[in-house]
Amino acid sequence: MNKMMLSIFKGYADTMPVAVSLDEVVRLIREDKVLADHTEKYRYYRSQGQKTAASWEKAACPCFAVAVRFDGGKRRTDISGWTGLSMVDFDHLPEGRAEEVFEKVCTDPHTVLAYTTISGQGVRVVCRYCLDGDVPDNDRLTLYAQVFNRVNEYYQKLTKCAFDPACKNATRLSGLAHDAQVHYHDGAEPFRFDLSRMKKADEPRRGRVERVVARIRRELDEQGVVYAPHHHNEYIMRMGYLMNEFGLPLEQAIGWADGRFLEYDGDVAAIFRSCYADTEAHGRREAELFRAKREKKGEGRSQLATPQEIEQFLATQAEFRKNVITGKEEMRHPEAEEFVELTDRLVNSLWSRMTKEGHTVRLCDVRSVLESEFVPEFNPFTEYFRSLPPWDGVTDHIGRLAATVHVEGDAKLFDDCFRKWLVAVVVSLMVKEVTNHQILVLVGRQGCYKTTWLARLLPPELQRYFCVRSNSGRLTKDDNLALSEFALICLEEIDELRLGDINQLKAMVTMPAVNERRAYGHYKENRPHIASFCGTTNQPEFLNDPTGSRRWLPFTVVHIDDPYTHPVDYAGVYGQALMLWKKGFRYWFDEEEIAQVNARNERFETASLETDLLLAFFRVPMPGEECMFLTVGEILQHINGGMKNPLSAVKVGLALRKAGFEQVRVAGKRGYRVVMYTIEEVNRNRRAMGRFTEAPAEE
Repeated sequence: MNKMMLSIFKGYADTMPVAVSLDEVVRLIREDKVLADHTEKYRYYRSQGQKTAASWEKAACPCFAVAVRFDGGKRRTDISGWTGLSMVDFDHLPEGRAEEVFEKVCTDPHTVLAYTTISGQGVRVVCRYCLDGDVPDNDRLTLYAQVFNRVNEYYQKLTKCAFDPACKNATRLSGLAHDAQVHYHDGAEPFRFDLSRMKKADEPRRGRVERVVARIRRELDEQGVVYAPHHHNEYIMRMGYLMNEFGLPLEQAIGWADGRFLEYDGDVAAIFRSCYADTEAHGRREAELFRAKREKKGEGRSQLATPQEIEQFLATQAEFRKNVITGKEEMRHPEAEEFVELTDRLVNSLWSRMTKEGHTVRLCDVRSVLESEFVPEFNPFTEYFRSLPPWDGVTDHIGRLAATVHVEGDAKLFDDCFRKWLVAVVVSLMVKEVTNHQILVLVGRQGCYKTTWLARLLPPELQRYFCVRSNSGRLTKDDNLALSEFALICLEEIDELRLGDINQLKAMVTMPAVNERRAYGHYKENRPHIASFCGTTNQPEFLNDPTGSRRWLPFTVVHIDDPYTHPVDYAGVYGQALMLWKKGFRYWFDEEEIAQVNARNERFETASLETDLLLAFFRVPMPGEECMFLTVGEILQHINGGMKNPLSAVKVGLALRKAGFEQVRVAGKRGYRVVMYTIEEVNRNRRAMGRFTEAPAEE
């Protein structure tokens, strides 16, 4: 086993294979310093969200063909032999599962080779198989697909983890990654398969190819086109054109032709590719096959594909998942790095491919399967937090991040408030019963990175869950839905929010769940409130709620370190926040802290007309001082004279209580104990304030 020769490539872009032993492949994985450097850099760049740099490192890693040996290239036409090996790929495993899966596959007697993939979150397995009986060369590709499925299903049951179905292609390459603990057992037990049973299992798919070929042969015979000397090229070309018109996939056509035209010295595969270059002709006569099939069965219509058949087809096309936050399905093609949202165009393409393969399937049935339990659910927040390395318990990553914002006054207060707010952000994403009630606000001049700094609080993997809302009118149903779809909602120009918007915003911030119907949805959904709020403003006085401001955490920014040159250590920051929560850190504000917040927020409050007029004509009586009892209406009569728009009795009452006036009840009336200034006292106070605010004379 250790002398088996494999085809290895310098990188994914390399097309010239080199023959090496399996021993050499194992040595590269375990000891090669260049490979170790690429692996380390890939994982670092990926952790920092630098996808392009990570892709370059991955592309530079060697890769080898597991199932076949190549000569002169890496296409199917370059296959020169078969290795008797098959591959199993477990990737994107949850945190902690990779080690468990690795241990299980290493103890299995069939495992020849096992190593951790370059992502660090997957395990690659290589095993051996034997086919009992003679295997025709033109059946090898078909039989290998069955071998792959059976071997992968075996390891799936062993590990209880899903395998990557895209690796069933016999020409699939396995990228190398450094793993000092690589497992290698050259005497591993092979999987044995009964060739006759495997051929029988493949008859339905192969039958379609034979039906197409039989139909074409009848047509060519009728036209007098035969496979005879001096007519080989014409016959093969006509066969290729008709296969294209009848909708047979190119790979199946080449697979059928391989080894059938031994007397012909030309490149049959190249001729077929030339015939298939006419993409507009592909499948235009496919309906003739369906009509012939129905006529043969005596049926009026072909049988629709079952849900199981649709699921089997979809599993060969891509990996699917449902994002429980956005409520949308996502897919990832076998060669792609990232998932993309499933669009109408992508669903239509899947339906089109399945139809071209000879299935009778309705588009609505494909959609129904994609929106069923066939597609597993995925929560981007829990997956991200589970992937974080544990906090070392020493480095204060959150403190370092807070220190990049230089505020007026007590920097420690900003650190404390930001720490509580950030941990609350994490907890509200992880626990559906928790809602973050505080709103972090940065107050400062334009162009000092306020919004940029807030936007970069989320790591690149979660950046799509940051939402900026400018003040453009009243809050709507879409704003309610945003509470369940975004991690951070940034309110810009909050100084322009009207009192009605403020009251609605206060209700939204504390709303535990959202009960709304999505656009084009059939039912209302009760979804947890996961969003936390932050905001920015250029105006130092923006709080205009007379009932209180305990939910606001405003800080005046002197300057912010350039976020583009001071990158955030996301793994450290969120790993620390996660650990603080798990260790019982109090991320909410107690009554004493709320009182301090309210007192501090007074400097950010807008001037109140009611308060200004009230304090201009009244003051709180001293203990034992003679005073007057006045109702709110009587006080309004004194301060409202001559004003075009009358003052609000409710706001006057709030202003009285906030200023410290004692509310009492006498003879069935509610009122306040006040001392009213005389006209002389009012004018004297005004003159005193004028002198107090006068600029000092220049010397």
